Amino acid sequence: MSAALQTAIENLYSVFSVYTPRPFMEGCPCCVSGAEKEQLHAKPLQVLTEDDLSRYAFKAMTTWGDLYDFKHFLPRIFQLASTSGFIVDTFVLLDKLAYGKWQEWAETEKEAVRQFLLAWWSDAIEHHSSFDKELYLGIIDLTNDTHELLRQWTIRFTDNSFSNLVDLVYNHYHDLFEKKKGFSPAVDLHKKQLHAWLKEKAEILEKGFFYFADKDPAFAERISAAQFIIEKA
Repeated sequence: MSAALQTAIENLYSVFSVYTPRPFMEGCPCCVSGAEKEQLHAKPLQVLTEDDLSRYAFKAMTTWGDLYDFKHFLPRIFQLASTSGFIVDTFVLLDKLAYGKWQEWAETEKEAVRQFLLAWWSDAIEHHSSFDKELYLGIIDLTNDTHELLRQWTIRFTDNSFSNLVDLVYNHYHDLFEKKKGFSPAVDLHKKQLHAWLKEKAEILEKGFFYFADKDPAFAERISAAQFIIEKA
């Protein structure tokens, strides 16, 4: 985990610490059992596990608890999501922020969430083994800021930031551009910004090809295919 992500997580805990746990959370009796309710309050927030939180994270605010409760659990849910491969899908968790109308929260809360999302994105680009399209599109939907996500993407051959670039083009380019999946709102603007950014990366793809040609011939072939895709775009 990067230092920036660690700092952003700590800030979430600090900012949202005003939302103390409530002993009783409303929950749909058909959906949430008494044992599941007790499980959420059996441990301090920072040691709740994925098993403790996964069902709540999926049902938060819709059939279990309200916005106040979600803000209490938010730091731990997103800490797990960004560091341990939380078993709840990324798009579900990010949609909870949209459902909770996070852009209408207090300024300190909004800024803490925004800084966390950017830190999560930067950490994923550096450390994840493949491009996380769900995270990319989800953060764009929440922030409407493609430019900042791409600005945060520093490309190096020594970590996964370069291989994620190749993976984006090789495995996701047609989904993002030809099938018009995911981009909203201002779809055309987001697509234009990403397209222009990728065009600027033609030189580093060429350098990457020669860098990996002997080290990893199979990867070099994917780099070459990614170059071709961008050239023809």
